[in-house]
Amino acid sequence: MQKEKLLPWRWAILIGMTILLIALQFSFIIPGGAALLVMQEYQCEPMAFSMIMSIPYFSGVLLCIAGGVLADRIGLGKVFLAAFGIAAAGALARCFVVDYWGLFIASFFMGTGVAALNANSAKLLRLWFPGTANSFAMGVYTAGMSAGAALAIYVGSHLPEIHQAWWISFGLIVVGLIAWFAVYRKHPNEHRSTEPVGQYAKEVLRDWRVWAIGITAFLVFGMTNINGSYMVPAVTTLMGDPAMAGVAGDMSTLNTVIACIASMILPVVFAKAFKNMRAPFIICLLGTAICFALVFFLPYGPITWALFCLQPILMACVMPFTKMLPTLLPGVKPEHYGIIGGIQATFQNFGMFLIASYIVSPLAILATGAVDGLQYYQGIYVGAACVCIVSIVSLFLFPNVRSSVAGKIADDQAMAKDE
Repeated sequence: MQKEKLLPWRWAILIGMTILLIALQFSFIIPGGAALLVMQEYQCEPMAFSMIMSIPYFSGVLLCIAGGVLADRIGLGKVFLAAFGIAAAGALARCFVVDYWGLFIASFFMGTGVAALNANSAKLLRLWFPGTANSFAMGVYTAGMSAGAALAIYVGSHLPEIHQAWWISFGLIVVGLIAWFAVYRKHPNEHRSTEPVGQYAKEVLRDWRVWAIGITAFLVFGMTNINGSYMVPAVTTLMGDPAMAGVAGDMSTLNTVIACIASMILPVVFAKAFKNMRAPFIICLLGTAICFALVFFLPYGPITWALFCLQPILMACVMPFTKMLPTLLPGVKPEHYGIIGGIQATFQNFGMFLIASYIVSPLAILATGAVDGLQYYQGIYVGAACVCIVSIVSLFLFPNVRSSVAGKIADDQAMAKDE
């Protein structure tokens, strides 16, 4: 089997994709930074506002599998063109909506862009970065997700009027689309499935490993959303002064910046240091669980900052490794990467929607008897630590895969020679 060719244009693809991802992520996270403005403008209560924040994830739940299947059958380019166009239309419509349900519908359609990327990121980056650099490329991808969210929270919290947020979002998406379509090229080795749809889907859906990596994605990304949703109010409560919310916001921003930087470095380091993925995965998840379990039982001070600086370093490996799993499973056909990535992304979106608000929060209330205050947030973060532990258990549901695409390619080549 010949060594897979590395094409110079891969770096342009990675940069264009990252710019677009930052813009798309910014567009549906920015309501979180401007929450009070949204609730005032559209006359909605906190629960209704939370639906605005979660509806893009529902878009992913409904569309990720379809996006992956279509990419396998008609190609990545056509799927991206349709999904990104719908997302841009949703962003433009949001600039003109005048009521809550208009905002709700526009936000749903805006989720299609990230849904298409999440479903096919593993396939796309596997094509352009087939070697050890795949770890770095996926790290950049996850860093783009964090960067878009951090930028949205910062910008949204400093705007005087909500429609400014909508127009800024639309402008960034236009910039992202220009950057993406200026550099996008079809990879010469892109595989398309020609199997009958029934046979194609049956082969993938019968593979228990596909569902296993979906469970891991459900848990890992659900756990990260717990921290993203509760960190600022939890740290503010720990400090004991609502006026210190800005400091808590600065800590959250620092947490995200560290995650962005570490995501581009540590996956490569671990891929070289460890032959298989399970060991570094367990180390990072266990370390994260310890940080979450301790942080709100200790008095606020340097230790709080230290733990929230260590935690994103550990998580910087977990998220890229999770996203790489569809392309690391032994024996998976390249023309099936899309549907497998779509299944994984569906679980990912469902976990981000469900775990923080509908599992961990009710359990924290049940365990502590509090709906706010320090005890409540202690329960939330102990719950996050428990999700980390369950994530570790989920790693044993599928084989101990290689820690890099290069290792997987070497195994495939060895198997081909034996045959």
